[in-house]
Amino acid sequence: MQEIVEETSQIIQSLLEAEAKSAPRPRVRPEALRCRETLALDRAGISESEVLGALREIVAETPRSSDPRFYNQLFAGRIPIAAAAETIASYLNVSMYTYKAGGPQVLLEWEVLQRMLRFAGMPDGDGTFVPGGSLANLIGAMLGRNQAAPEMRDHGAPAARLITYVNGTGHYSVVKNAGVLGMGRENVRQIEVDDAGAMVPAALRRAIEQDLAAGHLPAVVIATSGTTVRGAFDPLEEIAAICTEHDIWMHVDAAVGGSLLLHPTERAKLAGIQHADSVTWDAHKMMGVPLTCSALLVRDREVLVRNLSEAAEYLFQVDDDHLNPGRRSIQCGRRNDTLKLWAAWKFLGDEGWEARLERQLELARYLAARVEERPEFELCEQPPLTMINFVVPGKSSPRICDLLHERGDAVVGYGDCGGVEAIRMVTMNPEVTEAQLDRLLDEIVEVAAELPSDQPSVEAQRGAASRAASSS
Repeated sequence: MQEIVEETSQIIQSLLEAEAKSAPRPRVRPEALRCRETLALDRAGISESEVLGALREIVAETPRSSDPRFYNQLFAGRIPIAAAAETIASYLNVSMYTYKAGGPQVLLEWEVLQRMLRFAGMPDGDGTFVPGGSLANLIGAMLGRNQAAPEMRDHGAPAARLITYVNGTGHYSVVKNAGVLGMGRENVRQIEVDDAGAMVPAALRRAIEQDLAAGHLPAVVIATSGTTVRGAFDPLEEIAAICTEHDIWMHVDAAVGGSLLLHPTERAKLAGIQHADSVTWDAHKMMGVPLTCSALLVRDREVLVRNLSEAAEYLFQVDDDHLNPGRRSIQCGRRNDTLKLWAAWKFLGDEGWEARLERQLELARYLAARVEERPEFELCEQPPLTMINFVVPGKSSPRICDLLHERGDAVVGYGDCGGVEAIRMVTMNPEVTEAQLDRLLDEIVEVAAELPSDQPSVEAQRGAASRAASSS
């Protein structure tokens, strides 16, 4: 075992050294991976040393999300103490369904959840950790479904159609979950957004009233705090008032933006979140905790137990529900996703989170300002979060991103920013420097020069998108 630990440490050290160099890494297609043959499984086993050698090869060709050239996803960078805690959690290998199985890990999870609930304005609430924001959104929608149709948990779907409402640019998991929950993908109403990408409350009200008039059951409104491409924040206070008026479950998908609750001034963007019935908050995004680390928070302390608890005498034998988190989880066996977050919080404290978030937002503001200053670019909008959307006028944003990846300059994505196909950079890694951002802008100009100027202007793209929306 000691040899395995030492060799694993060497593999990790090699990864850290490679990230520090941040050398260009040209894209390698699947068929050209050097480790491809290593991936095959056989009837006969091999030695631990050989497996470690294979792991070294695979690690060398895996995308490095903590490399300063990685701007593609809503996660990046690393908190070393959290990564260390994640390793320890794997060695402990406990399940988080009972105190009997998890011991102090269960108490630690409760402490973290209580901290998050206080920041969300739900001090008397409850919560659970789940493997990803999509599953947290699913449970939030399920709770709304069960409130609208209490008989559904035991007897199946009612005759009336159960309706879900979401920001028109909300996360794709909302539609997927409606299918999983038997609510129907076609029963998801994608609500109109304003020029900033936030849900229009008046449009939400109209949609609800139309469904009520048609005899449907409005089940859940899913507001978004930090949309995936634009980082937009829905107006939670106004949405909460509509939900209260019509007795509809309000879930907030704050997978991205929930971490701003830890920022003394930016938390104002989530004003009204305390009125939500349930909230998704991903600590593996802006907080930088290793994947996955997602919390589902609820305002009613009893609602998870009411909707998820089942009899299992072989498992829940002692202690109360507080010490048996399996009673309020959709899972039975559940890995410890909290130890890494607890370790990071213990190390940083609330003040450390504030500093981390401020640095991420500072980098976003810097990049947006540099884009505005340079004549080669056009900024689509000021970033409300850490997503900066811009174009090289006349050039294809997808092709620019592909060329950057092929050359190994950077991993950058693109997306629809209010009808404009834009380069979308995400400043999730607080270790990135302003000089590195400037270098990347220079590289974007270089690759754009290789492409024809055959794309419509930003104004033309927005106009086409507006006409399409009006005709739908």
